[in-house]
Amino acid sequence: MGDRMAAVMEELKARSQLCSETTVVEEPNYNCPKCKDTGSYLVRKKNGYYIRGVEVEQDYYVECECSKMFKINRLIKSSAITEEFQKMSFKNFSTDDVHPKVVEMKSKANQYYAAFDDIRGFRQNSIMLIGQPGCGKTHLLTAISNYLMHAKQVPVLYFPYKDGMNNIAANNFERKNEIMDRMKEVDVLFIDDLFKPIGGKVDVKPWQTEVIFEVVNYRYLNNKPLLISSELSLDDMLYIDEALTSRLFEMAQDFTVTIPKDMKVNYRLRKVFEHR
Repeated sequence: MGDRMAAVMEELKARSQLCSETTVVEEPNYNCPKCKDTGSYLVRKKNGYYIRGVEVEQDYYVECECSKMFKINRLIKSSAITEEFQKMSFKNFSTDDVHPKVVEMKSKANQYYAAFDDIRGFRQNSIMLIGQPGCGKTHLLTAISNYLMHAKQVPVLYFPYKDGMNNIAANNFERKNEIMDRMKEVDVLFIDDLFKPIGGKVDVKPWQTEVIFEVVNYRYLNNKPLLISSELSLDDMLYIDEALTSRLFEMAQDFTVTIPKDMKVNYRLRKVFEHR
């Protein structure tokens, strides 16, 4: 009996020691230690209410920086803006020794971005930079796109006219409605090189005009912003389709700049004229 009791006591002692040991739980490897991958974290702040003369503090959930970066990266990926174009900004657009209209163009782009939040829900909510090739139209509109996505988390879709139309035709128009729906619904649509001339000649197929008109008309009626660049003048665009171009001009009339045709304005040819 005594031996049995001693054995029971030894077992109880062993169990007691086992329970007293501290179990070490390894911390999971979080991508973001600050919010533990939840996208938000608690902060304690004063809430403006007082009890007996002392301001009350309260816990608030705030969005973590990692969540904001995830959203921005997702916007950039869906925008179809290339990695090279993502580097374009107002800061790296030089206006040294350029045509006065190019200076005006950069100023208009800055003004448009500054006014975006106030005008985005109205009919006149767009910008159009047209005229001379190689003067920086795409750079400035891409800069606006980048700032909208990074600073304001506004979705943008980049649609290069020539490549975009070729893509629609290459798929036997099977994805046309899908592509057009994205162009219609995205918060901001950037159409680059609208009606781009090929070999110096403007050759716009009727189906291409129909696609652009349907998209532009939808955005016109629903007050959805457009960023438009084109090598053509306003008169050239009106000749192609007056109904389409008049809608574009109405939407962008406060932020339209036309760069006159002059090869000396083409930054790609700058070194050519420096040696003359």
